[in-house]
Amino acid sequence: MPGLHLAEVTKTFPGVRALDGVSFDVQPGEIHALIGENGAGKSTLIKVLAGAYVPDEGTLTLDEVALPLGRPQAIQARGIQVIHQELALVPELSAAANIFLGRERRRGPAGCWLDRAGMDEAAAEVLACLGDRIDPRAPVGRLRVPDQQMVEIARALIAEPRVLVLDEPTSTLPAPDVARLLDLLRELRKQGLGIIYVSHRLEEVYALADRITVLRDGAHIITAPTSELPREALIEHMVGRELGEEYPARSHPRGDVVLDARGLFGGVDLTVREGEIVGLAGLVGAGRTETGLGLFGALATAGEVRVGGQRVSFRSPADALKAGVAYLTEDRKARGILPWLGTGANMTLASLRLFASAGLLQTAKERDAAQALAMRFDVRSAGLGQRAGTLSGGNQQKVLLARYLLEARRVLILDEPTRGIDVGAKAEIYALMNRLTEDG
Repeated sequence: MPGLHLAEVTKTFPGVRALDGVSFDVQPGEIHALIGENGAGKSTLIKVLAGAYVPDEGTLTLDEVALPLGRPQAIQARGIQVIHQELALVPELSAAANIFLGRERRRGPAGCWLDRAGMDEAAAEVLACLGDRIDPRAPVGRLRVPDQQMVEIARALIAEPRVLVLDEPTSTLPAPDVARLLDLLRELRKQGLGIIYVSHRLEEVYALADRITVLRDGAHIITAPTSELPREALIEHMVGRELGEEYPARSHPRGDVVLDARGLFGGVDLTVREGEIVGLAGLVGAGRTETGLGLFGALATAGEVRVGGQRVSFRSPADALKAGVAYLTEDRKARGILPWLGTGANMTLASLRLFASAGLLQTAKERDAAQALAMRFDVRSAGLGQRAGTLSGGNQQKVLLARYLLEARRVLILDEPTRGIDVGAKAEIYALMNRLTEDG
């Protein structure tokens, strides 16, 4: 039977069974959504498909021929292309050079020279087919994120794949570019391409997918046509329980003004009260993140800021933290967690002075504080020593919240706090926000 087939795929790491006998298939001309909570095994399965991991057990076949497991280049040559959530582009190289990276076209005697003109022309053609007018000679680092995403897709399509795997492809895209990408994937489906679509955005899954496969705790839970899997049932399969309200109700009263900002960047006014959640919305480039960074002292800005009625002047984030203002970055991987540091050390990082005596760190006191934070914020890990980079996205977000709330804060700025985390973890983050506002 043609298509991609996975049978009883198992992968174990020390202390963790990441995949436990996973089986499903992807047919030509099908968009197959792969869904699950953070930590469900999706990333491990994608790495098995890409050849980065070799499964302990199980088989993978494409058009009834076994795939060369653990050999990324050979798997690509067989027709499987993976586009990871973190774009793997070389910013200094042109769009065309990135598209043909590793598959460069050559000319001259014995292929002595790169055929740059030919690659530019071919890159322009494939980008035009994607509906993009990117200059193939433009350095990728100067392109918008949506255009960088199209370069990644063009690089995959130039290899004429049989199966395309996309991991959270819309997590950084504004709505118009999301719609454009979904239209493109529908067109590729018409051309007979098999597509595995991994996303936490359930509205996209229902708008796009023919079938859905749910993973939970490394195990295959269900594969069903999208039309036969209502949203409520899908969420229950993902989390293993009734989730209740995705957006928990809030009923506690608001208190006094705790933050009052006037004339930020020449025109932004903002007032926040104790116990209140204020939403800051806008398209990409509207200034949401810049406003948050300005309030946190991480970006120079004009205007006046008062915290608790007192005028403050932040020259750095350290000043903001001392005044009781904390900020949770939208990019937890690049600017949040320290992935090679333990979970406990990540949580206490911003408050080490609390555990120091005569310049020496009291490790037992620090460990007790980290353990209490892990319980308070329900951080699920194998222990305080587990590297933070190996945690699920939702648990990484909890670690960052714990880091900045170890000490009392008056204002918490959350920039895209549920980006890239599943529906169950989102509900936990929202419930945690409610508990924080109840405390003022």
